[in-house]
Amino acid sequence: MRSIFTLKFFLVICLFITGTMLANGQTQPNPLPTDTSRAQFIIIDHFGKLIEDKEGIEPVKWISQGLQLRIDSTNIYADSAVIFGENRVYAYGNVVIQQGDSLNVFTDTLYYYKDTDIAELVGEVALNQGSKQLWTKDLTYHLGEQYGEYSQGGILVDNEMQVSSKRGIYYAASEEVVFRDSVVVLHPEFNLAADSMRYLAALSKVLFTGPTNIYTPEAKIYCESGYYDLKEETAEFNQNAQYAGDQKKATADTIRYMAGAGEILMLGNVHVEELDKVIDGTKLRYLEKTGETWITGEPARYTDLTRKVNSPEIFYNEKTNQVSTVGRGEMRDGGMIMVADHSTFDQVTGIGKFSGDVIWRDTVSNVGIITENMDMSQETEYVLAYGERRSLFFTIIEADTLFIAADTLSMQNKIDSIDLTDTARLITAYHDVRLFKSDMQGKSDSLVFNDTDSLFHFFGDPVLWSDTTQFSADSIQMSIKNKRLHDIVLTQKAIIISELYSTYYDQIKGRIILAQFDSSAIKDMWVTGNAESVYYTRDEQSAFIGVNKTICSKMYFTFLSGQIHLLKYYGENSSSMMPMGEAKHDTLRLEGFRWRVDERPLSVKDLLE
Repeated sequence: MRSIFTLKFFLVICLFITGTMLANGQTQPNPLPTDTSRAQFIIIDHFGKLIEDKEGIEPVKWISQGLQLRIDSTNIYADSAVIFGENRVYAYGNVVIQQGDSLNVFTDTLYYYKDTDIAELVGEVALNQGSKQLWTKDLTYHLGEQYGEYSQGGILVDNEMQVSSKRGIYYAASEEVVFRDSVVVLHPEFNLAADSMRYLAALSKVLFTGPTNIYTPEAKIYCESGYYDLKEETAEFNQNAQYAGDQKKATADTIRYMAGAGEILMLGNVHVEELDKVIDGTKLRYLEKTGETWITGEPARYTDLTRKVNSPEIFYNEKTNQVSTVGRGEMRDGGMIMVADHSTFDQVTGIGKFSGDVIWRDTVSNVGIITENMDMSQETEYVLAYGERRSLFFTIIEADTLFIAADTLSMQNKIDSIDLTDTARLITAYHDVRLFKSDMQGKSDSLVFNDTDSLFHFFGDPVLWSDTTQFSADSIQMSIKNKRLHDIVLTQKAIIISELYSTYYDQIKGRIILAQFDSSAIKDMWVTGNAESVYYTRDEQSAFIGVNKTICSKMYFTFLSGQIHLLKYYGENSSSMMPMGEAKHDTLRLEGFRWRVDERPLSVKDLLE
């Protein structure tokens, strides 16, 4: 009997030493504060059979046929156990550790060391606490601090979520689990793979603490820190956050998702690609229900197949395809460029509204408008420019820029009445219209400009100036060909005045006057209906020698170097010639004479004042 007892004791000692070595080999976590109030004794509350040996180095108790030990508030149940002195316990067979009302740990074998208050559990280990179950092959459990470590792989199940990892720490008091090395999460809504992760079970919250890949039915998400709140259905992905869906890719410093509100928030270095759309900014807010997106940046950028938008703030609705801006921004649509403080454009309806120092340009046609406010209809190809400040239209003609200013400007493309396959762009200006080009200036109450054939119609007391010549009539038509001034037609009360010197004025008057130009200079002129003229004749040295006044039904003039070269009269005419010394120059004025040079705009600035 003595030899059998000695052999058993030797085997237990060997196993216990091995367990001690295993315990010393564990990587220790940052422990919770030690419970210094724990008892210093191992109390046997129940046993089936007990054999005690007091003859060895230290007393040994052999317990079998069931037992219950108590170490402070921790209860240990097992089929058998060996207690060495008052310091160590070796328990085996249906071992259970019980702490409080909710924590139970099941295992095959247990080694307990009172000096460190640590229990080594080996074999099939199962930890249960509420809805949580942890399975592992080994567990180092700190009874006082109430946490356990595993290093040979473990699986945690909590309701619908399952987490596996090679190493982990389970904190029973705070119901927190730290997973390390080859972490895998399986959940009905997502799967996860990571190097490390924390799970706050009491809060139903997963914390990402390293490179993490999250897989959902719709997308893959990558981050290096962040969290997912299972209860609130909110998530935050930080550090190199990336989202990749079927048709969408997104990156940002931080991506937040609030399922209840159906809201996504992206912060820092935002970049989104979706089909034909690209978005860049520093902040993005997206509402799933309405399809609305707000983007901010320095500037924020939005691009699709036809539009490019730059602005400090951009609003986009994916359901209506509406784009709007807040703050000075630029919107491009094909060859169209729009710059404004505030912009709204609905791609579905084709309606756009722009305000605040609006600049619109068509880079294909080389035309543009500067205005305070602009409304636009893509379907009807209609543009309206208006505001408290005057609107300015500009276009490139003859390597020069033509400016037209008015209180209100409108522009619309219409089908050509002759060639139904072609369209004509009509620009209408009304109320105090002013025109400026380096070699041509004008003024009228209203104007219609056909951009296709470069035809201008001036109405309402119109007047034009070219060099020293003034054109006026009830209405004026001016045409541009090959980007050069081609002709001017004056209708009703037509009169042309050219200032020669001080009070000397050449004058031509009629019902209709047609003047044709070559290189911006008058080449030919036809006057029909009650034609009258007053012109000063010169000698070969260009000195004035007299004044000719003629009245007839029709006249024809040709000009050379700005001077009348040839003059023809048609029908009965009345003509007189007065020497310079006899002419009363200030009285040689045809009916309707008004020298309006004080109204002439001399710069673009004069158009706007």
